Amino acid sequence: MRAISAPTLLPLGHPVDAADVRTLVDAVADAGFDGAQLTSSHLAGAVADGMTPEEFFGYHRDRGLAIPTVEVLMEWVTADRQEIAEQARPLLDIAQWAGSPTVIATTLEDEVPSIAGVAERLAYLCDLAAERGLRISFEFLPWSVVPNIRAVMRLLDAVDRDNLGLVVDVWHWFRQPGGPDYDTLRDVPAERIHVLQLCDAPARPADDLRTETITARLLPGDGDADIEAVLDVLVATGADPVVATEVYSASLAGLGPAEMARRAFAATETVLGGRFPSHGTSG
Repeated sequence: MRAISAPTLLPLGHPVDAADVRTLVDAVADAGFDGAQLTSSHLAGAVADGMTPEEFFGYHRDRGLAIPTVEVLMEWVTADRQEIAEQARPLLDIAQWAGSPTVIATTLEDEVPSIAGVAERLAYLCDLAAERGLRISFEFLPWSVVPNIRAVMRLLDAVDRDNLGLVVDVWHWFRQPGGPDYDTLRDVPAERIHVLQLCDAPARPADDLRTETITARLLPGDGDADIEAVLDVLVATGADPVVATEVYSASLAGLGPAEMARRAFAATETVLGGRFPSHGTSG
């Protein structure tokens, strides 16, 4: 699967309407991708503009695009079960409509009463997903209570659900506290690596990491992250993730969706170097 995060092709905060959806889908398909990561706000914006969900998903199918992931669940970390269900079920329903097996979850919280409580809530989220035959992929964030791959693996072990895995986002990987941790990555069971999100970053981090991650990422291969080392470890473990390019960049988005998608696809193919051949929605 060669997917791209569709929201990255528009300037941050751009309100999405039905015409934007068609423009994005065309840009993604014409560039050579065979999948688009879906953010629920894009569907909501298109529907508010008069596009039905059937038309939304149908336009993706007509252009040969799968929707391998739907995102993002964030407000569950300190919620009770009723609140978790109320937040999660609409996104889980969208994943079913989209034919997507994977829903991405994360947390922005930098402080919680206990990680055990986070694990309990994440387990319930996984159970809600399992009722629909879906899986949850957790994405760690460097400034959060789950800041690196070692912490996320401890969390996955505590949750102990077969439908729980993780997202390896190269920007988060490169910026994680302590730096890239290849020893832990090598020990991650292959089936736990659901999604690989490709991008790049300069060696020197910005003063504000949260701003950098949503405005100043680089195309794969244009920065200092050792992407090839990550790829080689994943190949060696037998992982088969969805490969999704996710480059939040104000300057690249300013080029327009078609040009940014074209550059993103070319950069992705170059850095992959034949690894993870595209073969549909596995992962």
